[in-house]
Amino acid sequence: MFKKILVAIFVLIWIVLAINPVDPGIWALENILVVTVFPVVLWLDRRYSFNNLTYLSLTVFVILHLLGAHMTYSTMTYFSWFSEWFGWERNYYDQVIHLLFGLMVFVPFFEIFYHQGVSRKLSYLLAFLFITSVGAWYELLEWITMVLFCKQAEEICFEAITQGDIWDAQKDMAYAILGSMIALLLHRLWGSKTSDTAVRPYR
Repeated sequence: MFKKILVAIFVLIWIVLAINPVDPGIWALENILVVTVFPVVLWLDRRYSFNNLTYLSLTVFVILHLLGAHMTYSTMTYFSWFSEWFGWERNYYDQVIHLLFGLMVFVPFFEIFYHQGVSRKLSYLLAFLFITSVGAWYELLEWITMVLFCKQAEEICFEAITQGDIWDAQKDMAYAILGSMIALLLHRLWGSKTSDTAVRPYR
């Protein structure tokens, strides 16, 4: 029942945030990932039965991503005060999301590998490699999208994607890796029993 409520809340928020986004083009591009992953997560849960905390973590992460897609990551209004408080010149909401991607998505993929009979250590490694590879592919797709679809001057396109930071892609990947390392450490310390008692996949 808990998971069904989360799915209902997620779909409702998804519909609300689809109404009048700041940039419809960016909203559509950012939602390609959501449209692709959402049914996959539902299928994986039926097969591997994620625990409630893992399911909540995935739901919260995607909702935060949708907020960024609705307002655009570079002009995320609700995060601007945080940047201004620290005196930062750019909005760091996008890098926070990359950190949370590693932190909140690591455990679900650990569980998928672990409950297929893969050893704990190898499952940790595979989940870590998954996070790093997805982070790298996302940056490549972001660059390809800019090249193919941004029709403005190169400087304007660059500013829109990176907020003027030449190391933006590398930092995004680094934050995802850092998040996954924190998740691995926390899971090693406190999450082992949860994974061991999770339901095995249906045969």
